[in-house]
Amino acid sequence: MFQQHDDMVPLKPADRSDKIFDINPVLDKGKRQANIDSALKRTVPHCMFRSKPRSGSVAIVASGPSVTHEVETLRAFEGELWGINGAFAWLRHRGLAPHGFIGLDPEWFLKEYLIDPPKDATYYLGACVDPQVFDHLKDHNVRLWFPADSEVKYPRGVPTVPGGSSCLARAPYLAYMLGYVDVHVFGGDSSYTDRTHVYSEAGNCPTKEQGMVLAQSNGKVFKSAKNMILQASDMVEVATNFPGTITIHGGGLMPEMCAEMSASGIMERLVAEETAILSGMNRQDRRAAQRHLRRHGFDG
Repeated sequence: MFQQHDDMVPLKPADRSDKIFDINPVLDKGKRQANIDSALKRTVPHCMFRSKPRSGSVAIVASGPSVTHEVETLRAFEGELWGINGAFAWLRHRGLAPHGFIGLDPEWFLKEYLIDPPKDATYYLGACVDPQVFDHLKDHNVRLWFPADSEVKYPRGVPTVPGGSSCLARAPYLAYMLGYVDVHVFGGDSSYTDRTHVYSEAGNCPTKEQGMVLAQSNGKVFKSAKNMILQASDMVEVATNFPGTITIHGGGLMPEMCAEMSASGIMERLVAEETAILSGMNRQDRRAAQRHLRRHGFDG
């Protein structure tokens, strides 16, 4: 589906590409577990599965450079706006009032995206988020969600949110848990233009020595990074298996990879396979076949 060029070089240790911190945001499981245990002690409502779908839509806004061209589209969007990390403040600075903030990074600097946070928004914080972020939002409308993670322990029975390696790749399933079956993704580029993020300075992109790699999809070449390529691949899988509808807006590696997947006809083949397997079966056999399909990546 995509190709990495031969001149790809290893990434430096992970950090924020728009601002350099002296810490690694990918924490070991012990620290994640400590954050989770701290979150569970708080009187914060948990996100639970909604029994009936909502009639409206939700736009999940990330910080890819292409979102700068979507301001008027977002202004006219008929549904909820959720901002991931710095996209939340970016929306507010353009006169848009996001309904929700989504955070997953298990480090203190997540609160740096929440300067003067408004009281009329909902803050969806992953259970592994640093305690300082919860403290920062102690008087706000916070909701706790549990990202699926085989390395940590949750209380028995809590609903977990599947997805990929980033907050953006989990957000559609969080939205689905809360009843949204029509999900729109903006700014999920997984690649650079003249800047890394919509709110960063032009010309700040990493060099090849700093981890920039070239990736190709649909005949187009994009400046990207290993973690961004992984995020784009995750979203292809999410879009393929999502039980509702996902629309990927904008430009960049991720939209191109998703478009390439859609054009390949894989969804039609999966639906045809499911229909063929389920036709003529009794209820017990149909349920067994559906479990088999889910195990093999189709959650239709």
